[in-house]
Amino acid sequence: MLCEKCGKNEAVKRIQELHADGTMSVFYLCENCAIEDEMEQMDAINGLALEFLSLLEEATSKSNLRCTNCGLEYSTFQETKRLMCAECYTSFIEQLAPTLRKVQNGHTRHIGKVPKAFQEEADAALILEELTEQLQKMVEMERFEEAARLRDQIRDLKSRKGNLDGESE
Repeated sequence: MLCEKCGKNEAVKRIQELHADGTMSVFYLCENCAIEDEMEQMDAINGLALEFLSLLEEATSKSNLRCTNCGLEYSTFQETKRLMCAECYTSFIEQLAPTLRKVQNGHTRHIGKVPKAFQEEADAALILEELTEQLQKMVEMERFEEAARLRDQIRDLKSRKGNLDGESE
């Protein structure tokens, strides 16, 4: 019987594969193709092992997270479901983002009502954040003319914001 993979050499190995749906396949391979198949299987196993280790490392690092301001540990937050300070949101944003998106209709920042006295400042802060993100993307994409335009808009907005802050004091 010839090898079912290369069709050139005599088949000397019988390989059985169990599929996810419960079915089994049987292949007859020559020595060279059997070794090649074994190497492919080892690569797949190594890939799964590396993926498992990275997930394990990620889970371990999450449990060691700590707020830079108040020192709250992420594991304590998971138990109590209470953050201690405003900086906790920044420290744990990666972990909180999925939950915040569910609660805030896809947003990771507060989208509720803002007192009228602070509305203009809140709008400016939001625009500033969006412009800064766009600026970073333009620089990464090496679209420097657009990046310069965004930089100028950010400077203008910051100077206007500074003037507003000066007026309210």
